[in-house]
Amino acid sequence: MSQESQDSNDNLAAWALTKDGTLGPNRETGDLLYLDPETHSASNVPMGTNQPVVIQFASFADGRGFSLARRLRETHGASLRLIADGHLVPDQARHAFQSGFDAILISDNALKRHGKQAWDAALQRAVGTLYLGEASGGGIWTRRLGGETAQQAGA
Repeated sequence: MSQESQDSNDNLAAWALTKDGTLGPNRETGDLLYLDPETHSASNVPMGTNQPVVIQFASFADGRGFSLARRLRETHGASLRLIADGHLVPDQARHAFQSGFDAILISDNALKRHGKQAWDAALQRAVGTLYLGEASGGGIWTRRLGGETAQQAGA
């Protein structure tokens, strides 16, 4: 996909999840700058732009969009609106917001496939329980935050 600005929002997803955990109708409007992390870099976004940037995810397995968002956030600061669009799954929501995104656009199909509860829950889980269940003690991140080493925890 090439870099492009669009006045029409006809191709945008129907739903938006914001970093405060609100899931509602997508209200992104205006002139949006679309970037494909495969072919674009942070240098494609002019300094001082007020134009929201939509970073496209062609596959949930491709993390380059997260890296591009981080670089843009570091170079442009909090004034730049960053939006993730494309193939993301609920488990990636927390990482998207930690990478600097302000919103994740979600298609009707993705909302139906994963369910609203999955998107809501993705932001509620503690980082230590994302991949290791609470029954396991929360994993290494919980132990590190609590000051225990893996050896002290009996691992």
